[in-house]
Amino acid sequence: MDKSSLLVPIIRMISEYQSPGKKALQKLVDLIEQKGLDLRFNYSIHYYGPYSSELDYAVHSLEMQGLIDIRAEGMSHKIYLTGLEEESITLLPEDEKIIHEVLKIFASMPAHELELITTTDFVARELCRCGKPCTDQELVEGVKVIKGEKFSSEKIFEAISLLRGNGYRW
Repeated sequence: MDKSSLLVPIIRMISEYQSPGKKALQKLVDLIEQKGLDLRFNYSIHYYGPYSSELDYAVHSLEMQGLIDIRAEGMSHKIYLTGLEEESITLLPEDEKIIHEVLKIFASMPAHELELITTTDFVARELCRCGKPCTDQELVEGVKVIKGEKFSSEKIFEAISLLRGNGYRW
């Protein structure tokens, strides 16, 4: 099974909380991967936080197959299942559990908040690589290097606490 086919049940599950835009989908899939479901999408830092061109390609592949519609709505590109997707694509119970855990916490958040959370997680993984201890203040400074003053130190500290409190480790 290829990566894009696994996105269908993930999009279905996210759609129980919101009609995800492309930005929110990027962030939620990143959080799902960091929680332990290896979909093998590579991420780099981008204007709106972690971004995977591979994930973007997979989403457009699903659109070309007629499994999803991407509609411009305001400033967003919302993703909708078309009803043509196969119900036979099932996830392993442990994978479904990871997805449900992540979505229960993050799926109702706006893309702007998800941007902060995933950028904080990205910075933490980069700074704390190889078991190198890093302080919360270093994480805040790292996020500010990337985002400037877009997010307050207080909001970044809250994102660190939220991630740690929900089992994200660096």
